[in-house]
Parts: sequence; C-alpha cells; structure tokens
Amino acid sequence: MQPPVPQYAAGSDTPPYAPPAASGLPPYAAPAPAARGKNGFGLAALIIGIVALIGAFIPVVNYVSGFIAAVGLGLGIVGLVLKNRVKGMAIAGTVTSGVALVLSIVLAIAYSVWIIGELENDLGNVSTSSERPVTEAPVTDEEETDAEAAVGSRENPAPIGTTVVLTGTDGDAYEITLGAPILNATEAVVAANMFNDAPEAGFQYAMVPVTVTYTGTATGNPWLDVEVEFVSAAGTTHRQMDAMSVAPEPRFMDINELHPGGTGTGNIAILIPSADAEIGAWALSGLFGDETFFMAAQ
Repeated sequence: MQPPVPQYAAGSDTPPYAPPAASGLPPYAAPAPAARGKNGFGLAALIIGIVALIGAFIPVVNYVSGFIAAVGLGLGIVGLVLKNRVKGMAIAGTVTSGVALVLSIVLAIAYSVWIIGELENDLGNVSTSSERPVTEAPVTDEEETDAEAAVGSRENPAPIGTTVVLTGTDGDAYEITLGAPILNATEAVVAANMFNDAPEAGFQYAMVPVTVTYTGTATGNPWLDVEVEFVSAAGTTHRQMDAMSVAPEPRFMDINELHPGGTGTGNIAILIPSADAEIGAWALSGLFGDETFFMAAQ
C-alpha cells in the first residue's frame, strides 16, 4: 500500500502551516521581578543619625557628634544609590544624619562662645577677688568717695535709659541702651515657648529690652558681641544660659548682623533670685572686652 501523498497548495511545493502540538506550557515565560532586599546601609545611617542628633544637644559631646553625623550621612547616600534595595530606611537615615550634622556645628559654636565667656568671667573674678596683703596701705576716704562717685560701677549703677559705649578687643563698638525692665516677667517668659523652663522656688525671670547701635567699621553680630547679665543683691551673677528658655518676641538673639549705624532692639530674659531683685544691677560688657558697665535693676 502506498503512503499518502502530502497535499500542497496549488502552485506551491511548501506544505501548509501546522501549529505545533500543545505541550501544556505557555508560549513564553516572563522573567521574575528582581527581589528588593534589605538596606543595611540605610539602617546603619538611621541609627548613627539618631545617636548624633542626641549628641548634638550635649555640650562637649557635640564636638564629636558632627563627625558621627557625617559618617551617617555618607552611609545614607550609599544606601540611596544601591540598586534593588529598599530606599525608605536610607532616606530617613540621610535626613536624620544631615540634620544632626547641621545642629552639631551650630550648637558647638554656641557652646564654644558661652564657654569662652565663662572662662573670661572666671579669669576676671580671679584677678579682682584676690585678698590684699596685710601690709597693704588702707584705702583712704578720698579713694572710697571716688569709687562711689563713679557712675556705672557696681556700687553706683547708672539709671535705666543711660546709653553706654562698649568696645571689644577686636574693635567692634556698640552704643547700648536698656529699656524699662520687668523684674518679674515669669508668666510672660514661660508662655513665650512651651519648652521654657519654669523657675524653681525662690527664682523668677527678669526681662529687659536692649537697643544696640553698631558703631564699628565692619559689621557686628550683637548676640555674639554683647553680653548682658544680672548681678543680684547678694553679689551672684546670672546669665541667659543659666536656664533653657527664650524671651518673648522681639528677641535680642534674633537681631540680624549690623553694618555701621545699624540699630536693633530685642528682649533678654534671665533667671534671677527673687529676694531683693529691685536692688540688683544689670551688667553690660563686650564679649572680648575688658570693661563692664552696671545699670540699676529698674
């Protein structure tokens, strides 16, 4: 018996197309999506950033936290550029480390300025508080009278409203005038910011508006160059940094950089002893100057 002869289309020697037999498999297989793995660099950046952010608020430690934050920032950036990794942790770590780096630098500068001021005050106290030798000649009545007559001294503070010119060692000079103080401004200061410390028993916030005019030849930053303190009736010195608080607006620390002739006014709040507050005195000085001018408490 002869095998069947294949049937071709007329005029063609090519057999007609026949679909392949079903094999149970799809005609093609799509590649599986790439897996998005964990981002170890992002997690490390977030942990380091949190540690650096906490350290930024601690004096002395914030000198080191800036370097730690820089490491966290670098790890966060690496976590962002890695392929097939979850980015959320890397973004959070990069942002946290970046904020910690900025805060560390700013607060380290602020603490350094404060520490320098404290050291200068301590050196001044050492130089003026040494005991006289028993062989020293007694102070004459004329010398005592001269000391009492010196307006602006601790014994004879100038009245509020007096304008004083203070010059620092770097040549920056300011005309400074104190406005009417409020010796018990506790309620206003506490209400100014939810994070302001409430005074302990026996203390209260005193607030004074300070007007400064820059008379130097370059530019000046009053919040860095001018120091306003309060000396109590008992002779203790009290400064703005004694309590974590900000004064009600306008604030002295918000005065912008001043050019020659530039003027600004802002409030300063200091935690002072309540006892005999009215017979204390405001002490004005340049940050790097060697002179202090006293004004009456009110």
